[in-house]
Amino acid sequence: MNFIKLIIVFILFLSHLNSKELEKISLQLDWLHQFQFAGYYIAKEKNFYKDENLDVEIKEYNFNINLVDTILTSKSEYGVGKSSLIIDKLENKKIILLAAIYQNSPMVLISLKKSNINKAKNLLNKKIMLTPDARSTASINSMIISQGLKLKDINFKAHSFNLDDLINGKTDAMGCYLSNEPFLLEQKNIDFEIHNPSEYGFDFYGGILFTSEEELNKNPLRVKNFHKATLRGWEYAFAHIEETAKLIYDKYNTQNKTLESLIYEGKVLKKLSKVEEGLLGNIDSKKIEEIKRLYLLLALAKNNEDFKLNDLIYDPNKIKLTKKEKEFIAKNKITLLTNSNFAPFTMIHKDKLSGIEIDYWKLINKKLNILVENMQIVEKNNTALEMIKKNQNYIKYAFGKNDSNNFTKNTNIIGKIAIGIVTLTDKPFISDITELSNKKIAISKYSNLYDYYKSKYSQINYIETKSLNESLELLSQKKVFGIIGKLPTLSYNITKRSLTNMKISGTFHEKFNIKLLVNKDNEILLNILNKVISTITQKEKDEINSKYYSIIYQTSIDYSWLYKIVIPLLIIIFIVVFTNRKLNKEIKKRKIIEEELNKVANIDSLTNIFNRRKIESLYENEIIRTKRYRRELSIIFFDIDDFKQINDKLGHAIGDEVLIRLASIVKTNIRNSDFFGRWGGEEFVIILPETNKEKATNVAYILKDKINSTDFNIERTVTCSFGVSQFEETDSADTLLTRADNAMYYVKINGKDSVKVI
Repeated sequence: MNFIKLIIVFILFLSHLNSKELEKISLQLDWLHQFQFAGYYIAKEKNFYKDENLDVEIKEYNFNINLVDTILTSKSEYGVGKSSLIIDKLENKKIILLAAIYQNSPMVLISLKKSNINKAKNLLNKKIMLTPDARSTASINSMIISQGLKLKDINFKAHSFNLDDLINGKTDAMGCYLSNEPFLLEQKNIDFEIHNPSEYGFDFYGGILFTSEEELNKNPLRVKNFHKATLRGWEYAFAHIEETAKLIYDKYNTQNKTLESLIYEGKVLKKLSKVEEGLLGNIDSKKIEEIKRLYLLLALAKNNEDFKLNDLIYDPNKIKLTKKEKEFIAKNKITLLTNSNFAPFTMIHKDKLSGIEIDYWKLINKKLNILVENMQIVEKNNTALEMIKKNQNYIKYAFGKNDSNNFTKNTNIIGKIAIGIVTLTDKPFISDITELSNKKIAISKYSNLYDYYKSKYSQINYIETKSLNESLELLSQKKVFGIIGKLPTLSYNITKRSLTNMKISGTFHEKFNIKLLVNKDNEILLNILNKVISTITQKEKDEINSKYYSIIYQTSIDYSWLYKIVIPLLIIIFIVVFTNRKLNKEIKKRKIIEEELNKVANIDSLTNIFNRRKIESLYENEIIRTKRYRRELSIIFFDIDDFKQINDKLGHAIGDEVLIRLASIVKTNIRNSDFFGRWGGEEFVIILPETNKEKATNVAYILKDKINSTDFNIERTVTCSFGVSQFEETDSADTLLTRADNAMYYVKINGKDSVKVI
């Protein structure tokens, strides 16, 4: 009985040891459990996180926490947030966006049909329930402003999160999620209207997975593994909506949702994720810039000159080094210690070091953008270890399950080495190592495989050898059944030596790890190497491995025929290069002159934007392109209200300053793909390719408000009248422009300082 108890205790102890191997981390959600977070539940329950050596705790939202601070203070390593994370970044919060699960935010306004709020512009003086956080409701506020309304004209009320308040008329509209409230209203047979900001051109992300810069810097491989397992979870969740909904219903249903509502939620969110378009998790830099611009226009954030998209959006294949790590790389010489007699891992070929180890080392150096020159040949492993102990910038490769000691540390795994068996060609295929029981198998006693296989598979009759050469000799003499060794080594030697009577007869499920060994006191070097290793792709690994699993050498090539071609060719090249140097100088001078002339011909000298001649040319080209490819195109025609009074009363110099300042405001608030030019005097044109009139109208309203709120250092407010029009199939360049001009003229004679669409 005591013996059985001891066995149980021992099994529990082993289980405890195994559980400790998993890295414990937590994910903080930004709302209560529902299908909105399905991918995380699936990744946990289907062991996708466990496959990546992670034990993830999923934390439901707590109204008393600050989400970003929770991540920055490492109370949780990862969080789920909204597009307002961009504001946090502008405020110098050190966060990284890992993935946007929803390419379109599910946040919308909902009103009842009976309220006659058919469009967003009907919200004037209406009651709207929204959360007080202007950041999270920026898309809805932008939609309202774009319709010519002011936020002060809306009766905002604190959100009760009770749909009955909308049904009973306590509020006219309510901030809701497309995936939730519509289902409940449909269940009650209540007709409703959805006012979706994305339909007005305000396209925000939703469900953004993020972490801290500290987490990425310290644990790049963990971030990569968490990112990979999470997306895998989401792909499964959206591919198996009913199964996933049942899991949430049974295990994560703190809101007591019905199974039907969870399935409905899953179907809506799947569309918003655009998983079928291959965009799951995608974060587009242009979209981030557009969202940032809207936050700035809404005065929800101040511009930050240090804001860089590269510092915000996670790229699993990019190395993100800290300033300290960059300085270390610049000031220190990192030297790889290697054994040149270890083919195909390291060997000398044509007087140069080559092999698997060297190729990985070159790849690491390339990713760090440093020269591959720091390699030193050390014939004995013990000597290399002593050198690493004395010099912290020395490193060596390590193989096996665990090669570190009391003064070194292993990096993360670079790659894995398959183990195989070589036999004579007349022997059958070996599908499992148990088939080798009681057979004589040669194995080098100096190999790191030796102790492992002897202890794990003791039923094999191992014949110890001093080297692979000795093992191959025993096999050729039929004194052993086969040889166990690293597959690249076996394959290389069979090919190089043309051992046609031998073959690889099988591989085993065990794989040994390729790592680097670093002095444990050099934490900064260990972190740098781990960051680089985390970016090595499977494709890069396969390219390196495939070179050495089967190598064929050509003994000699006759290069003499090359000399007859190369020498005359070099002479011709020399003559051409010499002649071209003179021509290049003249060409450079001409280019400078041409650029200056082009500027004079195409740029308005006062405002430094396109002049009328250039904008007309661009406009005609866009009309042609729009007709040919059936794309959307809109234009904005606007001028400064009462500009003549500014010139007459304040002088033309002040008028010029107003034109310059206004041009600068517009130029910084439109896309790089838009064309902006001065039509003449105080009139301006903006050409907006790939843009419908709704989005163009939004741009016009934003520019109008931006100009109105700008201090031009004169004793009056500068306003503009805007006309907007979209290209139609029957349009010519003249008709489209005339329509926009007429729209602007309509504004002029009806009070000015507004926007008209025709």
